[in-house]
Amino acid sequence: MDSEKPEQFLSVKEFAHAVGWGDDTIRRLVYRKIIRAVILPQLNPKRCRHRRVRIPRSEVQRFIERNSNVA
Repeated sequence: MDSEKPEQFLSVKEFAHAVGWGDDTIRRLVYRKIIRAVILPQLNPKRCRHRRVRIPRSEVQRFIERNSNVA
């Protein structure tokens, strides 16, 4: 039996806090497909301003590596 743990997911707010960027910026990057994410269906589109988005925890490290200003 495979003992691999399932992928953990972060909300947009948790991801934004981890990388030090704003929530709206992260949402824009998700919709432009710069950040890999799972977009969940809306339960009530009239009440929710944003779609529900979950970002894999592994994406934090990939994002930081690609966007660090190393000279």
